[in-house]
Amino acid sequence: MSQKLGLLLVLATTACGNAEPPASTRAAIFGGDLAPADTAVVAVVNFAGGQCSGSLIAPRLVLTARHCVADTAGKEQQVVCGQTRFTPPDSAGAIFVVPLPEITEDPKDYVPVAAIRMPEGLDDDLCGTDVVLLRLKNPLAGLTPLSPRVETAVEPGEAYSAVGFGVDEALDDQPSGVRKRGEGYQVTCSGVACRARDIFDNEWVGNGGPCSGDSGGPAFDAAGQVIGVVSRGETGCTKPVFSDVASRAAWLKAEAIAAANDALEAPPAWAPCDAQNPCAEPMQPEPEPEPEPEPKADGPGESCALSQARGHGVSAWSCALAALWLVRRRRNVLRIRLRPGL
Repeated sequence: MSQKLGLLLVLATTACGNAEPPASTRAAIFGGDLAPADTAVVAVVNFAGGQCSGSLIAPRLVLTARHCVADTAGKEQQVVCGQTRFTPPDSAGAIFVVPLPEITEDPKDYVPVAAIRMPEGLDDDLCGTDVVLLRLKNPLAGLTPLSPRVETAVEPGEAYSAVGFGVDEALDDQPSGVRKRGEGYQVTCSGVACRARDIFDNEWVGNGGPCSGDSGGPAFDAAGQVIGVVSRGETGCTKPVFSDVASRAAWLKAEAIAAANDALEAPPAWAPCDAQNPCAEPMQPEPEPEPEPEPKADGPGESCALSQARGHGVSAWSCALAALWLVRRRRNVLRIRLRPGL
């Protein structure tokens, strides 16, 4: 058993005592404004280590950064393309989505992740590969998913906005944990046009916005479509690097259709079925079951051992989540280590 897993198990067994989760801090995006209307931008909390942002692009799919769910080999916070490499992703069971304007400590607000989805044959170099999809165990009902812009690439000078739950370094206390939006940014360059060895052809650079904890969050175009996923940036929330969305269109569409087929649901409008990715036949509604007879009241009922912790009146799930909160930490927007001549 890994040392990390052992620690989590120890914390989970002691969480039903007097331990309380630490108070969360408040705010996000450099100099941004509160964003209650951006309901499909969610917090991604990894109890194996990390707090990020993400975009709901289908009822069961959240688009975020790979480094939000996987460490780098040296656990470094600075990125050197060709040297900074990913380790295998953390367990999906440690990762949750919070679809609220603020990260809370209430276990009921945490939506579990069923699987981490990455393109097949993906390299372990961080640069150019910093995107994953989180498939949720249950759909996020009541939220309208975002549409990724899968048909056209970004253009230099194009305006974008950014939304996330990270640190607002424009404020003295550098708070985090609340969804905020920043406007008025521009695409500086894209791919090889950036003429930088540390910018890949499926990435683009902006002139501001995201800070620590905004990793995985979206960049929006003027029409509100997702055009980028926050990957890394320089100290001071400058020159953020985004993973491009349009260059990953085929993979995103295939994953959206597969998730819809598995749930026997219609795929999102931006991912129409085709010969390569056909739609599944819709499932016919099942007849309602006959009501079961009421059990006889012969004595006190026995509850499931996992549903309630004996003598405390709280669920084992609540205790475990409260314990895991103790090891939560913000997974930063990774910093670029500048090389001479860049």
